[in-house]
Amino acid sequence: MLLIAIVVTQILDPLRILLVGIAYFLSLRVTRPRLGWLGLLAAIFVIAALFPFVILGQTGDIGWMSAAVGVISNALIAGALAGLLRLQRRFF
Repeated sequence: MLLIAIVVTQILDPLRILLVGIAYFLSLRVTRPRLGWLGLLAAIFVIAALFPFVILGQTGDIGWMSAAVGVISNALIAGALAGLLRLQRRFF
């Protein structure tokens, strides 16, 4: 139950959505092939690792667990943004 609560909390966090969204849209602006996805992947890991420790001030096992689950949450947010952008491009 605790992991589900952490994932839902992280997915609905507006600051996390904003940071992942900025990283996603910056990755689209890279001109070299496959370098944008590498930058996005690095940003997903950095946001997931720094968010619980720096912004939330968590320590110990709960901080590491939040960081590990944060990678999954950030990937879900980036996937949702990619899907929404693809729908927007297809219909408009």
